[in-house]
Amino acid sequence: MAKKEPEYKFDDFVCDCAEGTAKIFVTHGAMETARSDFKLMTQNRVAEFIANGGLEKPIFINKKKWENNTDDSVVIMVDAYAFFSGIIYGYIAFVYVTKTKKWLIKSFKRHEDPDPRNLVFLTALGNFLENN
Repeated sequence: MAKKEPEYKFDDFVCDCAEGTAKIFVTHGAMETARSDFKLMTQNRVAEFIANGGLEKPIFINKKKWENNTDDSVVIMVDAYAFFSGIIYGYIAFVYVTKTKKWLIKSFKRHEDPDPRNLVFLTALGNFLENN
């Protein structure tokens, strides 16, 4: 099965973040977790964080239809990515709304899945414990 491609160019999203709230809107829920998980207190700080490389090694997860789209005349897709930020394993999901010509960040939080950087260590530890 072929891996689905993102709906949007990630670099376009990052580039537009340099323009702050002129091109980016962060939903209430995403802003709450941006504050608690990443200590980013404003929408402009979220945009600056992204524009300045805060989403290290982004990994495309999937795209799917936006369930909360209020405009039935158009299908809007959501792209989701995992990323690293220092010791934090994060998750971001965003859409581009053509009517407003803005990116909408609908999720920005710690990733719920285990950090894959720890899996190598845990596998080695498990092998060590099994053999000793």
